[in-house]
Amino acid sequence: MSLWIAAVWGLVGSAVSEALNLYAMMRPTTESKGRWQWPWRDRRDRPIVLFAVALRALAGTGLAAAAWAGGMATTAFATFTFGVAAPLVIAKIFDQIRVLDQPSKEDVRSGGSDDDAA
Repeated sequence: MSLWIAAVWGLVGSAVSEALNLYAMMRPTTESKGRWQWPWRDRRDRPIVLFAVALRALAGTGLAAAAWAGGMATTAFATFTFGVAAPLVIAKIFDQIRVLDQPSKEDVRSGGSDDDAA
């Protein structure tokens, strides 16, 4: 198997992983009143969601190719598995990052909190 074939199997694995992830985000819920919905709240969010999906798929492709080049993955199934695993690991890493809320308008007007005054 060549490097390009290993990369393609990694891309296929990443695509499967991302398709399952998108399915989980799009499926009907009680909040959506049983309707399927896209995983973005606003049209302006669409490019960043699609960029994140593409980035994770490319990471899976790169990991599969690197695993093949390093001799860790010698079969198509192994490179496919590396492709599946990379987006899942990246998603779990980013799930651990806390997103801070924007400061309220009152905090901005008053100059923030007085925690520094000590």
